[in-house]
Amino acid sequence: MKRSSFLLLLLFIDLLSLFFSGQGFAGTLQDVKGRGKLIAGVKTDFPPFGFVDKNGDHKGIDIDIAKALSKELFGNEKAVESVSVTSGNRISFLTSKKIDVAVATMSITEERKKEVDFSIPYFVSGQMILVHGDSRITKYQDLAGKKVATIRGSTGDIAIAKLAPTAERVKFERNFEALQALKDRRVEAFVQDYILIYNFLQKNPGLRIAGLQPFSPERYGLAVRKGDKEWLDFINATLTKMKETGEYDNLLKKWFGVEAKALRRLFEK
Repeated sequence: MKRSSFLLLLLFIDLLSLFFSGQGFAGTLQDVKGRGKLIAGVKTDFPPFGFVDKNGDHKGIDIDIAKALSKELFGNEKAVESVSVTSGNRISFLTSKKIDVAVATMSITEERKKEVDFSIPYFVSGQMILVHGDSRITKYQDLAGKKVATIRGSTGDIAIAKLAPTAERVKFERNFEALQALKDRRVEAFVQDYILIYNFLQKNPGLRIAGLQPFSPERYGLAVRKGDKEWLDFINATLTKMKETGEYDNLLKKWFGVEAKALRRLFEK
């Protein structure tokens, strides 16, 4: 046997021994514990789920959930690094191991399940349409033939492609870019999750919501790499504990105030 072939055989045997001894192929849970820090992908343009405050710090309910995972892991909620992601890159950041978990307003869909595994749901959302006050658009059917701002890789973009196929979808990476396009009248509508639409509405009095009933309801989940069962089980156990102890309800009150009870009832339907 040639020396190179013999060395490859030895390497293969060593790898097999590591595999069957349960060493060398540790999943994310063990990797995170070994590193001593959780790396979470979060949004920075999606208040109140993920945004950057005036001090440059990451804030929001998703960031608080990441902190809860860190506290459960290390007894320290500060042992977490927040990495900014978008709807378009959060899955690639996860699969390329730039992040350990995506806590980034990701709706659980069958298409996404082909690429990642999801936790139990932690929020219910739906799509709404933001338009100018003088717009005649009142429902998603009115978007036919119109220029509509969407976020690349978002469920809003998918919903409009399905429900209003003749609409011209103008895709953006970030929400503030889509909002500015609407304000500049480069598009006639902006479709996004209703929580963010309400947030933008409060800060932009010249705009209004086209219809008050969200469409295409979806549930948010935390995303992990496919097949990473031990890590997913840990995340699900932590989310369940947060709901049982009231920590989750406290987060809803913190970030949504008086609307928290209504949001909780929506989640339980």
